[in-house]
Amino acid sequence: MKVRKKAQVNMKGCVACGTCTDACPLSAINIVAGVFAEVDKNKCVGCSKCVKICPASTIEIVSGEEVA
Repeated sequence: MKVRKKAQVNMKGCVACGTCTDACPLSAINIVAGVFAEVDKNKCVGCSKCVKICPASTIEIVSGEEVA
């Protein structure tokens, strides 16, 4: 079994700057109500571009679901 990796945002530290949304090649991150970023787990492939560019360091890559 293989485990897919996904981005996850710590909403308490997110400043909703939108840098991650610009960096995501699959448009898997959206800013919600101008308050925090949210990752669409169905679109995210865990490339970590958002992690590298986040100025608040609130995004991490975590293990997602298992795939065959």
